[in-house]
Amino acid sequence: MTVNSTIRSRGTQFAKLAKWLPATAVVAETAVGSYWDLARIPYVRDVFDKLGYPDYFATILGAAKVAALAAILTPGHPRTKEWAYAGLFFIYGGAAASHLAVGDGPDKWAGPMVFAASTFAARAALPA
Repeated sequence: MTVNSTIRSRGTQFAKLAKWLPATAVVAETAVGSYWDLARIPYVRDVFDKLGYPDYFATILGAAKVAALAAILTPGHPRTKEWAYAGLFFIYGGAAASHLAVGDGPDKWAGPMVFAASTFAARAALPA
């Protein structure tokens, strides 16, 4: 095996890892977030109170996240996956915008913004 083929092989392995990293982060965050929303844990209730959202909105978001997870994790159905990623992009982008709207600092809106970007990157990595 030559040096160039070894470098190409490692580059291919890195590319595969880089492709799955955003999707893994989005799936993990969405799974945890859906549970937190549906269980309405105290953290979620506090955040929703601060943002001015009614408690039942957590149930709507939690159910939407569960549906998105089902679409993303089910083999096939590329159009459904595309819509699931779009929905999650709006959920995370909307969370960031909500925190910005009430004057929260980067400690509150940067996380959702990172997940919105990760969702965009995961969708971009889907096969054509």
